[in-house]
Amino acid sequence: MRMPADHRIGWVAAVDSEKLTIELDEATTGLVKGGHAGVLPVGSINSYVTVPAGPSALVAVVTAIRVHEDPPAGSDFYAAAESATRRLEAVIVGRFEDGRYEQGVATYPPLYAPVSSATPEEIRRIFAPRPGRPVIAIGEAVVAPGVNVSLDANLFLARHSAILGSTGSGKSCTVTAIIEKLLEQDIPYANIVIFDSNGEYASAFAKEIPRGVRANTIVLGPETGEGSALFVPHWFMDNEDHLALFRAGEGAQAPLLQRAVADARIGPAGERDRLTLLLHVRRVCDDARGILNNADARKPQANLDALLGGLETTLERLADENAGEAGELWHELSEIASSYGHVGIDPNSWDPLSLAHRTNMGQLLADLDSATERVLDQLGLGKEAIASDFDAPRYYSLTELLERHLPYRIAIESAVEPRIRGYAATLLMRISRLLADARYDFMTRVPEHPDALARFLRLALGIDPLRDCDDESRPPWADEYERRKMSDEPHHSLTIIDLSLIASDVLENVTALVGRLILDFVQRVRPRGSVPVLIVLEEAHRYIPANEQTRARSLFERIAREGRKFGLGLMVASQRPSELARTVLAQCGTLIAHRTVNPDDQDLIRHATPFANRELLRQLPGLGTQHAIVLGEATPVPSYVRIRDVIQPPMGKDPDFIAEWKEPPPEDLIEEIAQDWEGLTPVFSGQSEKNGSLRESPRGEGEPPETENDIPF
Repeated sequence: MRMPADHRIGWVAAVDSEKLTIELDEATTGLVKGGHAGVLPVGSINSYVTVPAGPSALVAVVTAIRVHEDPPAGSDFYAAAESATRRLEAVIVGRFEDGRYEQGVATYPPLYAPVSSATPEEIRRIFAPRPGRPVIAIGEAVVAPGVNVSLDANLFLARHSAILGSTGSGKSCTVTAIIEKLLEQDIPYANIVIFDSNGEYASAFAKEIPRGVRANTIVLGPETGEGSALFVPHWFMDNEDHLALFRAGEGAQAPLLQRAVADARIGPAGERDRLTLLLHVRRVCDDARGILNNADARKPQANLDALLGGLETTLERLADENAGEAGELWHELSEIASSYGHVGIDPNSWDPLSLAHRTNMGQLLADLDSATERVLDQLGLGKEAIASDFDAPRYYSLTELLERHLPYRIAIESAVEPRIRGYAATLLMRISRLLADARYDFMTRVPEHPDALARFLRLALGIDPLRDCDDESRPPWADEYERRKMSDEPHHSLTIIDLSLIASDVLENVTALVGRLILDFVQRVRPRGSVPVLIVLEEAHRYIPANEQTRARSLFERIAREGRKFGLGLMVASQRPSELARTVLAQCGTLIAHRTVNPDDQDLIRHATPFANRELLRQLPGLGTQHAIVLGEATPVPSYVRIRDVIQPPMGKDPDFIAEWKEPPPEDLIEEIAQDWEGLTPVFSGQSEKNGSLRESPRGEGEPPETENDIPF
């Protein structure tokens, strides 16, 4: 491909895979060159050059300019500059074929091939979006002012993306600029969910701002529960979520918890009521058996009479009140309990139990056990019965789990291994403490309501969450949702989950739970990918830490690996890339790198990109605010970009210390904050470490070791 002579700046001195070394012509004496196409930059970092290579012309971006030879000894500055050989280093990024720009390299140029500066027309062709494909205009090329840099919208969303840079470099503004341009695509049914750990985005998408109106934004949080619409019911958790939240030890605690949760999830409310009564019968039998086995028990006959007499009365009432299959059960148990009168117990006697007492009472308790065990097997709760789906997101009560189902399972297992009770003690304590802490009510005390899972997913994904909702089936967040939504439109495109006031010890559990629900949902959608969703993780290193295998990290690594094929995109933003799990970063097809000062962060960003682009990233420490290196699948060419301005950016700007210090704060500010704080202590994450957080060792303080001496589970 022949190059116009007035564009030529030099020739190829070396070809090294993706890199070219270019020796400048002697006639190219300055950093610009004039021609019929105008004034062109020569040797400007990030500028573009073209090189003929067979039927095509390669496009390369300049990454360095050097003086190749030392000046002769004793020469002055001008003589040295005139005699020096100047060389450029450039990285090949694409090619022109039939006048159209394509990414990648097909053939390499020979040595001495002429090199020309890319003309403005060529630069426009490089950055021109593919016809018919939606794009996101994020800014303009720094080396070509007026030329827009756009991202292929579908490639950007489907292949995941990362927006990285030190604090204050413009990450949040870039996230906002991208979402704003997405919303301008006339996509009223978009599904964008932002996990906002700093409470920055509500102001950027408020109803006073056009982009907020366009998105019909809904903000969940920052407070939890009533008055915030942020409810994440505990019964949505799967097996791994339960183990992570309650930190159940792998030896004894995990199997007990898994089976007890499965027990608690069983069937509709009617079956749960019957189960509760059956477990009550079993508890009475266990208590009576304890008296029988205690030779030194005080007033054993009176205590047995209180237990069995009360149980007989209860079973008679249940037999009278119920009909059908349930009634048959209570009639059977009532008949067994009625034989209590033949045991010969005298409630007024202080005498110890006789052999006849023990024999008759033992038979009565065995008959009650046999009858209840048969029904528990039918319900899937017996010793060997197959349990219901551990992961099914059906309602259950944490209080019932703590008071009924776990003790029942502990009793069964401790009959075989007595140490089970000791191993389970700290698990029970942790659940009890979680229930007693009002900070977690938005998870642990959400009232049961119809279609809970479907309505929660609709709320998160913006698909008319109150459709077909009457007064009796309204979810607990319904009133607050109606107050917060910006218009009467039943759909919203953007859901902001403000996590800034969530207790730090459950933050990653909440994000993992919501993220998993979205992933599980899109995996079940048919046809696959027909309800695409974009999850935005602000301060992503908090959820996906590099040095700790948390539940959230496992979940978002899975989304990064598998989400694309189900229509689930991930956008991660972080000021500490080195603290971000590398698996997630490696799966990001598009990278927008702002100023990055920390050497570890720079190194990780460079190693997360193709080798050919790493030279470009040497500029990271010196990038200005609102400037970024953009590279990856969604952009036709690696670019040095000035991100476009955003009106009403997220609340991440630096405070004006001097201006604020010139005026006194409101007189009652501290008292108002203190009073509000005292009333809202449950939602302030800063209290978690001082006032008894759930953070402790994985097994819990004082729990017996589950290693060498553990039971063989």
